Amino acid sequence: MAKRARRVASNVAASPESRPTATDPDRTEIAALAYQLWFERGCPNGSDQEDWYRAEGMLKSRGEDTKKKGGAASL
Repeated sequence: MAKRARRVASNVAASPESRPTATDPDRTEIAALAYQLWFERGCPNGSDQEDWYRAEGMLKSRGEDTKKKGGAASL
């Protein structure tokens, strides 16, 4: 019975809602923009999460704009 529960749990984790979409930024894009934001702010210590989440938000909003317009967005 435990094996069945594990299979069900893995199916839930792989549901379409949890998968990244074509407009979601990948980790490389987020990292590059986060580094740029950090560098532009003078390389402060201890702000890595702030820069990461800001970069992620910027890239996701760019992707949403692309969906609305039906074309490619540029930064």
